[in-house]
Order: sequence, then structure tokens, then C-alpha cells
Amino acid sequence: MPGICPAGEALLVACDLAALPPRRFQVIEIPSASAVVRAFGSGAADVAVVTLDNVVRMREAGQKLKVLMALSQSAGADALLAHAGIQSLVDLKGKRVAVERGAGSYLLINALERAGLTQADTESVPMFQSEMDLALQNGLVDAVVVTEPWLTKLSHGDMHCLYDSSQLKVPITHLLVASERACAESREELVFLLKAQADMAGKIGIGNSFPGMEAVARRERVDPKDLAACLGRLRPLQKTEGAEVLKQLPQISQQVEEQLLRNGVIRTRPATDEWINLSFSKEAFR
Repeated sequence: MPGICPAGEALLVACDLAALPPRRFQVIEIPSASAVVRAFGSGAADVAVVTLDNVVRMREAGQKLKVLMALSQSAGADALLAHAGIQSLVDLKGKRVAVERGAGSYLLINALERAGLTQADTESVPMFQSEMDLALQNGLVDAVVVTEPWLTKLSHGDMHCLYDSSQLKVPITHLLVASERACAESREELVFLLKAQADMAGKIGIGNSFPGMEAVARRERVDPKDLAACLGRLRPLQKTEGAEVLKQLPQISQQVEEQLLRNGVIRTRPATDEWINLSFSKEAFR
């Protein structure tokens, strides 16, 4: 269950090309990261593509999940955009900033901390990214936090980037997670899924034509000529690198938890139960 973002495209293309047989897998496209989290939490989906900061929130909320694979890291695919009248992060003080719950809020608190500001210094306006362009046009907000493909769509006119994910100390990492029930009951399917994900991710070459490319452009709603740039702001993790990220994830997660606690995004640390399962990727890529 990926949202509409480049990080989920390998699974969606695998579905398009029947590399994930429909008799075994039902892939659901969901338009926003926050909706993906809600659907997974409600049990409507067994697997989801989410960011590490969302995994922290999900665990704090008591959701039982296992991280199976590290897919990619944002290398500028998430950004804080503002009108020409706002030239620096410090200029955000007192301004209205549209942000969708998820990686957006994580990027925003990092940007504000860099400028010596807190969330209390701005007015965060919860909003789906699909609504942000109109909100900017109508003067309802002064700046927006967006991720691809919305970043490509909103990077026009007098909009410019104040801060993006390439400047983060702890990167935005996209993870494939599964419910505990799925891990217990559907091991064969999950191993197959990881193989299909890795195989298709390898075929989606940056700047190169690949099977299903036209479908990706339609789904992301970007002009085909802009697709390469859109995908290029995401850094895929190769199998070895992804495995190393998983090993480091507990330590990295602690840093994210500390920052989210400090900014009131979460109230308590998540439970310390085991939330990473390396056995599926080891079996898939042995």
C-alpha cells in the first residue's frame, strides 16, 4: 500500500506489469502519506511504504508492525517552499505554513530548528498536499512543505526553496513495513514482495526509459519530461546498503524520537519491543 510518491513506484509498477500476481496481491494506491498510516493502522492493509518518522508515530500509537526493508532516502524530494517575499527561514516567523502530517512535519521542525525558531513561532496549517497550490493562490498560507510529486508541480512562478531534505542530519528514509499478523501468516508472500520490489527498483533508472514509465508519469501527474528530475530527488538503497540502514535503524530512530519529543510531535517514547525483522530480507536476497 504505497501513497502517491516516487518511493512507492517500484511496487506500483510491479503491480502494473503483473510482477505481483493479482491472485496473491492487492496493491492499493492512496493519495497521501497520512492516509496510508491510517489505513495501515485500521488493518485495511497488511503492508505499507512509510517514512521512519511516521514509523515512530505509529509505534507510539501502539501499532504492531515490523520493518522489513529500507527502500530509499530523500535527497531533495521533500522541501519547504515560499513566495519571493520570504527570503530566509527566519522570515517564517509569524507566517502560516501548510504541512501534511508525516514527513512534512519532520522536515518543518528541522528547518525551524536550523533558524533558531520553534513551531510556536509559526502557524502550522494542516492540509493535504493536493490542496496547497490553491491555498497559495488564495493567500491562505505563506509557505508549504511538500514532497514529490507535489514539489515538482509547485516549483513555479515566484516559489522558491528555503530548505530541503538534502540538508537534514538524519535523512528521510522510506521503509517497507508489515503487520505482525502478515509476518506470521504470509511469509512466502512477503519474501516474494521484497524480491519484486528490489527487482523493479533496479529497472526504474533515473533519466532512462523503463517499462511502465508512462503509467508512472500519469500516476504522479507530472509531465514526462519532468519525471526524471522527480525520481532523481530520491536515492534508492541497493540491497547491501539497505541492509546496513536496517542495522543502524534503532540508533537512527532514537535521534528522530528525541527530536519529535522535543517538539511535541510525540508525547512518549515508543515501546522498546522488537520492531525490525531482518529475516525476510535475508531470505529474499540470500
